[in-house]
Amino acid sequence: MAQANDAQQAQQEFLIVTDSIPEQTWYWLALGSIGVSAALKLMNKDDWALFVGQWPPTFLLFGLYHRLLRPGSR
Repeated sequence: MAQANDAQQAQQEFLIVTDSIPEQTWYWLALGSIGVSAALKLMNKDDWALFVGQWPPTFLLFGLYHRLLRPGSR
């Protein structure tokens, strides 16, 4: 039962933070990280390009998660 309370508390903390972030911000962050990754690749910083290139799905999932949990808060 303690794990369920911890999970609910973590979800509430996430929603408090994301409520203050406009939904479009997540999508712009995803696009921006794609651009930064491409720039890093052009500068032959392949390891950093791969690292930053893995961020877009995370940003998109944050936006989608927030949209599904708070559909009326757009």
